[in-house]
Amino acid sequence: MARISGADPEALPLGGPVDVEGTSPSRPTQDHTFREKAVWIAEALQRAEAESLAASGLARTTVQGKSLVNSAGRRVHGASSRAEFSMTCADRGAHAETTGGAAASSSIQCFVDQIDANAVIEDAVRAAVRSRDPKPVEAGLQNVVLEPAAVAALLTYAGHFGFGAQEVHEGRSFMAGRMGETLFSPGLSIVDDPAHSLLRGWRFDGEGTPVQRTELVRNGTLQGPVTDARWAERLGLANTGHGHSQPSSGGPVPKAMAIEAGAASMEDLVSSVGDGIYVRQLHYVNAVEPRDLVLTGMTRGGTFRIRDGKVEEPLRNLRFTQSLVASLASVLGVGSAPKRCGSLMGDEVIVPALAIRDFKFTSTVPA
Repeated sequence: MARISGADPEALPLGGPVDVEGTSPSRPTQDHTFREKAVWIAEALQRAEAESLAASGLARTTVQGKSLVNSAGRRVHGASSRAEFSMTCADRGAHAETTGGAAASSSIQCFVDQIDANAVIEDAVRAAVRSRDPKPVEAGLQNVVLEPAAVAALLTYAGHFGFGAQEVHEGRSFMAGRMGETLFSPGLSIVDDPAHSLLRGWRFDGEGTPVQRTELVRNGTLQGPVTDARWAERLGLANTGHGHSQPSSGGPVPKAMAIEAGAASMEDLVSSVGDGIYVRQLHYVNAVEPRDLVLTGMTRGGTFRIRDGKVEEPLRNLRFTQSLVASLASVLGVGSAPKRCGSLMGDEVIVPALAIRDFKFTSTVPA
């Protein structure tokens, strides 16, 4: 491949030695057995069956290492551990999609002993039972409380389409021409932090460059994009260590995004909304327009009416089309309990629950 490939005039050498903090895996996570996971699964099936629910899910532990070595003396190595238990449960039968209940819950942790399987099971089963016989609801602007899983489904799009130097330079990002502007709620701060205690990510990027903790948004004000070697040199910025393994046509992206915790409990967030909608999950989220990150998708896994500051009856699912930029500018409150969540995009972020004003729902959906 090297012989037949043309030279890339923008390619940069990886360079020589760098100082990178080493990381190691968790041995208990590595040694966690199928038999131990079966205990979680058996309890999940039993609890779901007791409520006449069908259950599915995932129990997984992963340990991996990564090394990058070159002839110029660059030698970096790291290892990570990850444990996950997720459960989805739903009613059976011909009318399950219209009148039945359904919900999901998950826990993603750095170490297996941090997984509370019983809490995941209880959350999923309770929400599924509570979401039975959902009531119709009119679409339109609604104040909402989004649980962390719903926030994660939105925020990961900002990582792919908003916070990278290439997108900013090419004018495809909401950051383009707005650096230093207070674009979001003053209560909102977003960082990219591989050393976050809930993530413990890689300390170097695909080019072997040390990853820097990078402030993306501070008190609602845009701080700056993440960079790699090519875009740092091209734009005269510091290399934050967010490059892909080379060769790659992709620009730098944040890989450890976290919305910093606020002071609001879940009860505080619901109370701040007054009347609105409580959303546990969003799915089939897709980008409609990247500049203001207009996204569309549907609620899922438990959607409830908020009335007089309390979570009340279940509602039918709704489709939304909403600008993430507008949503983050309309944050009413930031939760105090961040959670590590994944998304359909395949990324994981650290996010609390959010209360947001005037979230645009465009239609109802039958299930």
